Amino acid sequence: MAGTDRRIHVPERVRRGEVFMVRTLARHPMEPGVRFDAGNLIVHPRHILQAVTAFYNGVEVFSADWFSSVSANPYLSFHLKAVDSGLIEVIWISDYNARSSASARIEVV
Repeated sequence: MAGTDRRIHVPERVRRGEVFMVRTLARHPMEPGVRFDAGNLIVHPRHILQAVTAFYNGVEVFSADWFSSVSANPYLSFHLKAVDSGLIEVIWISDYNARSSASARIEVV
């Protein structure tokens, strides 16, 4: 998806066994497809992020299916338990099957 802006924030370091928060932000219009522009008689086509999945060192740890009621520029947070140092990656999929992602490294001490 060209021009996407996806953000992820995790602490740089956490202790083994500690529960920490993953915060994400996806800049996206989340157009539900029911908005009518009376000025030029246009119905805006549906364009939403329909799924989000998170991976911790390649293992799926969170997933959600989204629908048209999700606001524009959706913010998502969830908690994970620190097991090993590694990569946390979040992937968003639009209803046009376009994929975008953001990732961050975490160090477990």
